[in-house]
Amino acid sequence: MLIDNITIIICIVVLLLTVVSVVANPFFRSVKSNRSYKEEGCELPPITVVVLSQNDVEALDKHLPLLFDQDYAPGFEVIVVGEKGDLDLEAVLGKYADHKNLYTTYIPKRSLFMSKPKLSASLGIKAAHNEWIVMLNASCAPASDKWLQSIARNIDDNTNLVVGYSNYKDDVKPYRRFIRLREACYYLRSAARGMAYRSTGANIAFKRSEFIGKDGYRGNLQHVYGEYDFIINKFAEPGSAAVSLDPDSFLHQECRTKKTWTEFCIANSHVGSHLERKSRMRLTYAFDVLLMYLNYAALIAAGVYSGLTGRWLALAIAVVCITFTLTLRIILVKKKCRLFGERISAWAIPFYELSLVWFDMLTKLRYMRADKHDFSTHKI
Repeated sequence: MLIDNITIIICIVVLLLTVVSVVANPFFRSVKSNRSYKEEGCELPPITVVVLSQNDVEALDKHLPLLFDQDYAPGFEVIVVGEKGDLDLEAVLGKYADHKNLYTTYIPKRSLFMSKPKLSASLGIKAAHNEWIVMLNASCAPASDKWLQSIARNIDDNTNLVVGYSNYKDDVKPYRRFIRLREACYYLRSAARGMAYRSTGANIAFKRSEFIGKDGYRGNLQHVYGEYDFIINKFAEPGSAAVSLDPDSFLHQECRTKKTWTEFCIANSHVGSHLERKSRMRLTYAFDVLLMYLNYAALIAAGVYSGLTGRWLALAIAVVCITFTLTLRIILVKKKCRLFGERISAWAIPFYELSLVWFDMLTKLRYMRADKHDFSTHKI
């Protein structure tokens, strides 16, 4: 067996790359709650749930009962914000008129200088009677009747934001759920360890007085999308965001078509380019992906070269490292799946991870080709 300096160098390099690439992985990094979870019976604040209808009347009809059934002793109100003149919306709300904690407010059909979702959010928040606001889309469903309770138990005197986990429902394609799970690992860790950056979905709580006192979406009014991200990005302060990891606090969102998914990804790319503190997050993401690809490329190259030159020890080490990399990366993803209640097939995980760069490139290309007027209320 040929063991020379080249063999030793190959072995050392592939071993180091394997270790570093596995560590440089959002699924390896821990995601933990950063607040003491209040026990049952403790004092919790009354809450206002603002629901943005956004022309999704069917989903609203399906999910409103889940909101009214919330087990929340301090009391809560539900404010549905829809478009004026939407007869389907009025018909659905009429079915729940006997609920005394249901309120409705409407936006005009035409909205100048401000996107409809942001106008809906602003009107709903201003109409609220409680200090703490939880906001979500009609397409979102609480995972439990303890959802509000679980979110509120993270609130203390040092908290001005609560960020919970949100992903698509189980009937949505697993690749889409994998992408959002991976993003959540970045965003929830950022919120728990320092400064909240953005969220994967709609599961956030914040203070009404702060939103109004700091002029709400001012500074971001021209952007059509990002009604949740801009709240987190603007109002987050060091250590001020609580992260809720209790399964009862999760939200699940519908995503019926490929077009809906594609439009969301393109809009997500646009919003991300206008957020504060984006550089650090982008660098971390790029570093993780680069090391993953570099590790696989180095292992394959080392294996091929070692086999052709008869360096059997180096070949064996390369094969072991490839096996170790695939196995450990699958284990890490499955561990996060258990934490967040996701179901993703183990065999698909390596393919999902290896597709990341192509997914990102395709999304960027679609964004570059898109009409930028579609992302702004200012059409001039």
